[in-house]
Amino acid sequence: MRTAKRDCRHLCYLDASKLESSAGELGGLAVRTQGDEMLGTLDGVLIDPTKRRLRYFVVQDRGLLRRRRYLLSADVPIRVESEGQVLRLDAETTDVTLSDEFDLRTVRPFSAEDAVDAMFSSSAA
Repeated sequence: MRTAKRDCRHLCYLDASKLESSAGELGGLAVRTQGDEMLGTLDGVLIDPTKRRLRYFVVQDRGLLRRRRYLLSADVPIRVESEGQVLRLDAETTDVTLSDEFDLRTVRPFSAEDAVDAMFSSSAA
């Protein structure tokens, strides 16, 4: 597993408890690799609202003394497995790149204005 630095100042954070899929709420889903290695739990996502694009999954580790967050590129193919409440990466551990520790204070929360930007932005991809 590799780590990388990310510049996320233009992105905003959306808590996973506010996200739903056909499998239900995504908050707290276990994030596992194709080989079933546990990376942590889904804490949220980072969104680029003007481009209407999900950029990163925010993964929280299982640390006992202090919980840490890391970013996982949304370019990694995933699937949600409703049985077992798992967000499964279609990648092996060696193919996964997590960021260095991520601090939520470095990004702003997703807002109603961001939702409007996402709906009406002319620069959407």
